[in-house]
Amino acid sequence: MSLNIVWLEENGVANTPCFVAFPGVGDIGVLTAELLEQLLPSRTVALVLDPSLPPLAKLDNNGVLQPPHHRLVRLETASGTAHVLVGAGQSGLPHHQHATAVDLLEALTGASEVVGLAGFRASAEDRRTFWVATSTKDAETFETEGRTVSRSEPSAGCIGALALFVSLAPHYGLSGSLAVSTTVGESRDPSAAQRLAKMLDETFDLGIGAMPSVDEHLKTLLEARAPRVVQDHITELMEQPDAFYA
Repeated sequence: MSLNIVWLEENGVANTPCFVAFPGVGDIGVLTAELLEQLLPSRTVALVLDPSLPPLAKLDNNGVLQPPHHRLVRLETASGTAHVLVGAGQSGLPHHQHATAVDLLEALTGASEVVGLAGFRASAEDRRTFWVATSTKDAETFETEGRTVSRSEPSAGCIGALALFVSLAPHYGLSGSLAVSTTVGESRDPSAAQRLAKMLDETFDLGIGAMPSVDEHLKTLLEARAPRVVQDHITELMEQPDAFYA
């Protein structure tokens, strides 16, 4: 199995930070990636065709049928170009997750840093953001730079393609880390995505600033990811049957 990168522009990712997100705990990573895409000048520069994705082709915004893919988006930030890969999903098979992670690392060769965006399930009162390094050298460097680095969480470890992607990064000559925001989990806590975006902004000088209308952006993104039709079972149960038919 191997990914096929379809470049829409021929520039690559050399010397740029690359943020990577896959659906996970509360979808915080993907929601943050989409938030960056909304708040910064951006454009999709590549489609990443992944044979481990479900074989479901979908119409794009122009009504054109596209194969299942992840999107690589170029961001124009206050400090230069960055990239964010928005994952469409991942296989449930470990060897496919490993293959996706390795192929992505090879595709992003030359990036200045690869950062996995992740949510960490915690209580509602726990509102933290922190970094998890994947090498002792990076952990020490991050702490020198003033980043909040956790050396004890997540204590149970990380699972999935994103965890493999960042943890394997040093073995492919890349600096890899997790940028984590605590979240209540399944509720898709929008404030967690906002906190994570702010941490990325402060660390990489993205130029997002105060994000004055972030709530509306998050609301729009959440609604877009929600089911289109919600059946009102309560109303159905409360309805009185009509005894008269014309």
